[in-house]
Amino acid sequence: MGHEYVPLTSNSPQGFEQDKSIRATASREKVLLIIVLLQAVALVASVFILVTRVSSPDPGRPLLYSPAQVALEPQIKTFTEGLKQKTIYQGISDDVDRAWGELYNHTILKIPKSEAALLPNKTYPIKDEPGYYIIELDVFHQLHFLNKIRQALHKEHYVDDFGEEHTSHCIDSIRQYIMCNVDISVIVWQWNAQQSFVIPRFTQPHMCQNFDKLLGWARERRMHNYIDLQLFVEDDLPTPPVIY
Repeated sequence: MGHEYVPLTSNSPQGFEQDKSIRATASREKVLLIIVLLQAVALVASVFILVTRVSSPDPGRPLLYSPAQVALEPQIKTFTEGLKQKTIYQGISDDVDRAWGELYNHTILKIPKSEAALLPNKTYPIKDEPGYYIIELDVFHQLHFLNKIRQALHKEHYVDDFGEEHTSHCIDSIRQYIMCNVDISVIVWQWNAQQSFVIPRFTQPHMCQNFDKLLGWARERRMHNYIDLQLFVEDDLPTPPVIY
C-alpha cells in the first residue's frame, strides 16, 4: 500500500512549530543582513572621511607654518584709486620715502627655537643669542621690491643700485606674490552720467589682513644686533622636510 505525502498545514501543531521556526530563521537572516549593510556603510564613510582629511586639509589650519599667523586679523578695507586723491606713497619727496621705509624697515626678525623647528625650511641661528633664529616675512620683502621699482621709474632722483636685471627680478617676484595671494574681491562696473559711459569702480571693499597689527608684531621681534653673514654657526636644530 502506497503512502501519499501530505504536507503539514499551519493549523496542525507540527506545522505551526515548523512555520514558526522558518520565520525565526528568516528574521535572523534579515537582522544579520542589516548589520552587514550598516557595517559596510560605516566602513565607506570612514574611508571617505580619511581621504577627505588627507586631500582637503582643515581650512582653519595653514598648509605651511608661520610664527606670524597669530598676528593675522581679517578686516575689510576699501582701496583708493590714487588718481584725484593721492596717497602718501605716491610722488617724490622725503615724506614719501619715509612712508615707504616705515612699511618694511626693521623687519628682519628673530624667533625662538621652538618656532624655528616648525618652519618648512631650516633657518640660520643667531650666535650671540643662543636659542634664537633669523627670519623675514615675505610681505615686507615684496614691499621692499615694489619701492625699488618705484625708485627705478625716477632715475633722475634716486640712485639705481639694483640695475635692470635686478629690477626685472623684483617685478616677477611681485607677479608671483599677487598670483599666490589671489584677491577675489569684485570690481563692479557702473554707469557714469558725466562721461555717458560705463566705467569700472576700483574703490571697492576688499577682504584684507590688518597690516598695522602684523607690522607691530614684527617690530616686537626685530633684530637689533649686527649679524655676520659670513660666519658659519654650528647648530642642532632638527632639519625639517625641505620644501622647494
